[in-house]
Amino acid sequence: MACVFLGVGSNSDRERHILNGLIDINEHFNWVQRSRVYESEAVGFAGHAFYNLVVEGTTTLDVESVLEQCKAIEKAHGRTHGGPKFSPRTLDIDVLLYDDLVRESEPQLPRAEILENAFVLLPLADIAPMRRHPVNGKTYRALWQTYNRTQQLAPLKDERWLPF
Repeated sequence: MACVFLGVGSNSDRERHILNGLIDINEHFNWVQRSRVYESEAVGFAGHAFYNLVVEGTTTLDVESVLEQCKAIEKAHGRTHGGPKFSPRTLDIDVLLYDDLVRESEPQLPRAEILENAFVLLPLADIAPMRRHPVNGKTYRALWQTYNRTQQLAPLKDERWLPF
């Protein structure tokens, strides 16, 4: 059984797409836990703010199958690929970690965004504070404590729309 951490985000009809994406993730992976939902500004383009969170699950799928399943869930919720990298998203699901696998080919694992974006690192630190980054060996709590907090990030005050 592999442990996977998935970054989930949306900036288009956010509550609907996050909720339905989580329902699908729960159907395809063995749900362990999720972080709080955070609202963050769009990065790399002018657009509506995102909702972001991290989900932990387990699976018997190999890493390629996990990546394919995440893309299929995105597509089922209206995500199109092939456009600009920085653009609005109905649903974005990134495989952040697959056990302690280090992979240089695309998509890179662990995802570089873990160390680059508050909306990935903080939710990961919330649910896996003592887990160590497989490359630099630092805990996610320690990484968050030393993170340059220039990105605006706020936890949602009301998550009653999420059943998980």
